[in-house]
Amino acid sequence: MIPAGVDLAGFRDCATKLAMAAGRTLMQHSASAASTVESKGRRRELVTAADRAAEHGIVSGLLAAFPDHAVLAEEGVLTTQGKASKTADWTWIIDPLDGTTNFVHGLPFFAVAIALAYRDEPVVGVVHAPALGETFAAARGLGAQRRRGEGAPVALRVSRTGELADALLATGFSYNRNEPGRDDNSARLAAVLPHCRDLRRLGSAELDLCYTACGTYDGYWELYLAPYDVAAGAVVVAEAGGRVTDLAGGQDWLHGGQVLASNGLLHDTLLRHVGTRNAPR
Repeated sequence: MIPAGVDLAGFRDCATKLAMAAGRTLMQHSASAASTVESKGRRRELVTAADRAAEHGIVSGLLAAFPDHAVLAEEGVLTTQGKASKTADWTWIIDPLDGTTNFVHGLPFFAVAIALAYRDEPVVGVVHAPALGETFAAARGLGAQRRRGEGAPVALRVSRTGELADALLATGFSYNRNEPGRDDNSARLAAVLPHCRDLRRLGSAELDLCYTACGTYDGYWELYLAPYDVAAGAVVVAEAGGRVTDLAGGQDWLHGGQVLASNGLLHDTLLRHVGTRNAPR
C-alpha cells in the first residue's frame, strides 16, 4: 500500500514536464537521426544520439528532484543500462525513445515514457508523443488523461466493445523474432486475425497501450518486452478502466516479458486466442 500523504499528482506532473522536455530534445535531433544510428547487438535493434540525449535530461532531472529514488533507464546514460541504480521503495522506469525504428525512418509514432513504481508496482505513468502532439498521463486513483497540443487534458476511458468481431487490435513483433526457440508471434496473429475487425502494428508498445486506454484500440498484446516498454502505458490503461495482465492472465507483465491489455470486456476472449500459460520468456 502506498504510504499516506504521498503526492502522486506531483510525481505525475514532474514526469510530464520531463517527458515533454525530452520530447523537444527528440524533435531537435530528428533531422539528423539517420546519421547517428547504432545497433544494440541485433542489426534491427537501434539506438541513436537522440535516445541518449533525451535519457540524460530525464535522469538528471529525476536524480536532482528525488535523490532517494532509484532509476531504471533503458540506455544507461547516467545509470547502469537496464538495471535499477539502487534498491529503493520508489523506482523511476524510463524509456527515452520508445519506437526508435519509427523515429529513424521518419514515422511519427514514437514516444517518451516515464513511470514511477512503488515497491515494483507502477503507480504513475506518462507517455509523451512529441511528433503527434499528444501526452498521456495517469496516477493511481487519479484517473488517466490525454492532452493534445496546448489543449486542456481530457479524461480517458477504454472502449465498450464487447464482441471480438467489432474489435480493432494491436500487436508488435520482437527484434529477436528469427532466433532459434523464439516465439515470433505469428501463431497468435493467425489465431485472432480472422475473428477481429482488424489489427494494427505501429511499433511503439507504450503508445499501443495508451491507444488502448483511450479506446482507439480495444486490445493489445506483445512478447519480449522490458519494464520500460510497458510500465507507463499500463498505468494509463488501468486508470482508464482497462485491464492489464500477462499472456496467462496473471500479473507477471512488468518483468515477465509479455503483456495483454484490453478494455476488460474482451480480455478473457483475447486470452483464449492469443494467451498461453507456456508463453516463451
